[in-house]
Amino acid sequence: MLKRAVLLLLLLPLCLQASTALPERLLAAGRDAEQVSNHLLSQPAEALTAEDWLILTEAQRRLRNKEAAMDAVNRALQSSRQPYLQAYAYLLKAQVYGILYRDTAIAITQLELAERLLKQAEDSASLTLYSEVLQSFAQAYNQLGDLPRALPYAEQSLTLALRQQNSEAELNARIILGRLLLQNNAFGQAYQQLQQALVLATQLQDNEALASIHLRLGMAYRKIEDYAQALVHLQHAKTRYQALNNQSSYVYTLIYIGETYLEDAATARQAAEYLQEALMLAHQQDDALRVAVVKLALGRLAVLQQQPGLAKDYFIAAMQLFRQQNIQTYLQETHLALAELLLQQNESLQAAQLLAEHAEQMPQAATYLRYRYHELTSRIAATLEQWPDAYQHLLQASALKFQQVSEQSALQLDILNKELNRASSDNQLHNQLQQSAQQLQQLQRQQQLAAVFCAIVSLLGLVFAALWWRARNRTVSAQPVLSDWQQFCQRLQHHPSDKLWLLAITTPDSLQLKRRYGEQPIQQLQHQFIQQLTGSDTVLTSCFRDDVLWLALYQTADNNGQQQRLLQQLRQLLPASQANLSLLSLALPVAELLGANWRADELAALREVLWLSLDCCAKQPLVQQQWQLSLHSQQPNACEWRSNLVRQDVLSALQLGELSLICNGQTLASACFDLQR
Repeated sequence: MLKRAVLLLLLLPLCLQASTALPERLLAAGRDAEQVSNHLLSQPAEALTAEDWLILTEAQRRLRNKEAAMDAVNRALQSSRQPYLQAYAYLLKAQVYGILYRDTAIAITQLELAERLLKQAEDSASLTLYSEVLQSFAQAYNQLGDLPRALPYAEQSLTLALRQQNSEAELNARIILGRLLLQNNAFGQAYQQLQQALVLATQLQDNEALASIHLRLGMAYRKIEDYAQALVHLQHAKTRYQALNNQSSYVYTLIYIGETYLEDAATARQAAEYLQEALMLAHQQDDALRVAVVKLALGRLAVLQQQPGLAKDYFIAAMQLFRQQNIQTYLQETHLALAELLLQQNESLQAAQLLAEHAEQMPQAATYLRYRYHELTSRIAATLEQWPDAYQHLLQASALKFQQVSEQSALQLDILNKELNRASSDNQLHNQLQQSAQQLQQLQRQQQLAAVFCAIVSLLGLVFAALWWRARNRTVSAQPVLSDWQQFCQRLQHHPSDKLWLLAITTPDSLQLKRRYGEQPIQQLQHQFIQQLTGSDTVLTSCFRDDVLWLALYQTADNNGQQQRLLQQLRQLLPASQANLSLLSLALPVAELLGANWRADELAALREVLWLSLDCCAKQPLVQQQWQLSLHSQQPNACEWRSNLVRQDVLSALQLGELSLICNGQTLASACFDLQR
């Protein structure tokens, strides 16, 4: 026992020395990654220590060699059992996953392993490292679009840094916390954090931090629509990042400058110049995330230049890249931009379906995204004459807008700006005081506009209520007792998906029938059919949409037989003149196609499958005046059901044999799916 104690006392100074030297070596690896990497790689692998492997990890990460970085960090984990070094390895591994592999979810699992090793530590080095881990948690959850989970980690990191009286850790924590607060439109709190970060950065002569503060202030002034002041700060950040050779932050600054110029159609040319430079550098750096962010901005530029086709191409390209990397915040921004474009092109239904994908995540999203979501959803609902929904979303949008303009951000940020650019003469000070007065007047105008906006919302609420009541009274007598599509989807979520299948029934001659008999007789026929099914043990619910009757059913031992019987039952209700009416039915096993954990908005993709199936079967012979179809999947997630290109995905899966379409008992050959896409 005594020997053990002596050994621990002898080893403790060595551990402390390693934990003290490691951060400095990591900083050196960041400054000159190639030289450090070449030096370590020139040595025999067996001669490298766990600390050396960590340094090599950081150097390879800076050089964006993800396989080499992952190999080095795994060797570091194998080389040492010291908790501090293992925790550092898990932090670096999280950064490799998050930055190079763009897999934020796995990065969080590595951060959790690091946190487990550091949570009970009390030595200064471990606490400093723990503060950095907490900051990484905040950034990771922010990337996933979960701001309520990100903010507590940033606050906890700041508390820990203050407890240690560690100025460097406090500076980083305040910058991250200020950034998250700005994103959530909490300008007053953000001002306090950035002001104190400014003091610390000046004391520490930390040029990287000063560049970051300029960048955040530029973003803040953009939020309050003071674009001239935003450009001043962003240009300062650009100059500093260029001098520091921080290429990633330099590209992001170019993007923010370009987006700021996009706020005015007169400066679209300047926007294009900055964005094209950013795109070129992002491609050179082989960074998919930055490429996607630039394409999102270029899509906005194309909208400004009235090029909707080009804008849509950019938005879809950005969306696919963000989805691949699971960057939820940017994915939400892209969908909002694309939905706005679809609304401008009178494609309201597609816009509504696009936004429905994010309905569940919106409560956790940043304030500015929630405002844009509710404001846009309100306008889309109004075009679809869904007045109650339009009014409810407008109410939420107005509350978020009032919260934003009520923040006394302009005056507070101007004070911070004066701290950053202290006047050296009375003339400069006089100019800054004039600018402060202008900012205050702008804030007062914004608050007056907010009050007017809320009054308009109340008035519109009365208009929406009147329109809804009028529409309700006009249509209630003609509507069958069937749920609408949204209610239909929501009801299905309460039933076990492994026993659930959908049956769609329609006729290719629906338009001809409407011209001859009108719409009401067709709806009455559907209603009569549904009444016959009432009380059935297998039929759960129904919906009539776009001339298609949708039934949700429990699986039985003979689904094909049940499909045939339902068609015969419907045909018996047809008038004698329509006894030979062509019918099409499509059976869709939900869990087999969408997986066990499907979402309600994914069912909309199955409507696309129906129209595609009708197109594919157009040349197939009728059997008893009907096409009896069923779609089956040979593997889980055969296509991306939430994609805006679901028709193309389904066609590809059918051609590759990952999906199979059966028509009247025969599996269709791949040649049947050579359709014009």
